This record gives sequence, structure tokens and C-alpha cells, in this order.
Amino acid sequence: MREFLFEYYTLLTKSFEILALVVGIIVYKKYKHTRIAYFIWFLGWIVFVETIGNYPTYLKNFGLFHFIEGTLIERNYWWFTLFWTSASTIFYSWLLSKQYVSVSLRRIIKYGSYLYILVLLLTVILDHKSLFHSVISHLRVLNVSLIILSSIFYFFDLLISDKLLNASSSIYFYIACIILIWWLVTLPLAFFEPYFNQADWGFITIKWTVMLTANILMYSAFAFALVWCEPEPEK
Repeated sequence: MREFLFEYYTLLTKSFEILALVVGIIVYKKYKHTRIAYFIWFLGWIVFVETIGNYPTYLKNFGLFHFIEGTLIERNYWWFTLFWTSASTIFYSWLLSKQYVSVSLRRIIKYGSYLYILVLLLTVILDHKSLFHSVISHLRVLNVSLIILSSIFYFFDLLISDKLLNASSSIYFYIACIILIWWLVTLPLAFFEPYFNQADWGFITIKWTVMLTANILMYSAFAFALVWCEPEPEK
């Protein structure tokens, strides 16, 4: 199992990311006048970020790792914190909050996003070295809180509006469900991140198995939702 994950983890993850993007491109015309067009663009952004973020592996494979060895960018924590974790937090909270009927809920997520950006900027300015060496715990807490809150607010807003009747055909409903489940499943792994090293292959195997399964299901579900759902009137 360990050998399989080591060999195919990146390939399988990238394949399903690209699958969701390709499906998005195919159905883009259907959504081009809605905010889901931005979601499809974001799927492309994910493929780009994941591809570039594997630069340590590329350099090792080509015998060029010595160029970054011992530098701040030797590990890719900074890249994924800035361009994946932070970008996804802001994007998904914005996308879901735009569907809220409640102005109060929308305002809470708006100011929550501002708070996250402020804390991120202060971290980059005051403690930039931590950005390059590990997952920053306070950013992770804010990130997860904002994503989960955005999803819960979306479901609550459905309950107090007439949109609940059409929820099963709403792509926003599927997106909210998918990202909420993905974060709830993968979140516990973040607390054990300090143990993610070559001295504990048991944990590494568990983490890779959970992450691979979660990623495959998430991107497959995105692809399904893009095909199944129809565009909705937007404010």
C-alpha cells in the first residue's frame, strides 16, 4: 500500500483535478453568465497551484534540488499556504455568501474574510519565516472556521428561504456539502502534521490514503455537480 501511494498519489490526485477542470470547460457555456464560471476558473487555478507546488519533487528528480536546499523555499509550505489554503478560503466563502438571502449572514462572512486577510498579512510581515517551515496553526484555525461557517450559514439560509425546495438541483448546495465534508474529514490530519516525516511511515500511509480518497471523491463530485445541475438566477 505504501509503495502504491508513493508511486501514484500525485498522479491520481492530479488526474481527478484535471477531470473536474475538463468537465468544467465542457459545460462552461452553460454557466458562463453565472458565478459558477468563476468556480470553473478556480478549478483551473487549483491545477496550476498543485502543479507548481510540486517544485521540490521536480528539482529532486532532475538532480537540481541543491539550488534551493537550505533556502527558505526548500519546502513548499509557503506556496500552499498563500495560493491554495488562503485562496480557497477567500474564494469559497465569497462564492457561498453570495447565495445568502440574509444580509446579516453575508456581512459576517465578509468581515470574517477581511479578518483572515489581515491576519495573513500580519503573519507575512511579522513572522514570515514560519510561513516557510510549517503549517501555521492560527491561519489554519481561521481558514477552517471561515470555510465551515460559510457552509453552515449556507444551509441555515436555505432553511429560512424558499430555495430549500430546489436545493437538490442547486450546484451551490453540492459545493457547500462537498467542501464541508472534505474539511471535516481531512481536518484531524492537520493536528498530526508534526509527525508527517519519514520516521513514521504508518502515519504517512494513513494520511495519504485519507487525502487521496477525499480528493478523488471531492473532484469527482464537482464534476458530477457541474453536469447534473442547471444555472440558477443570480442577484
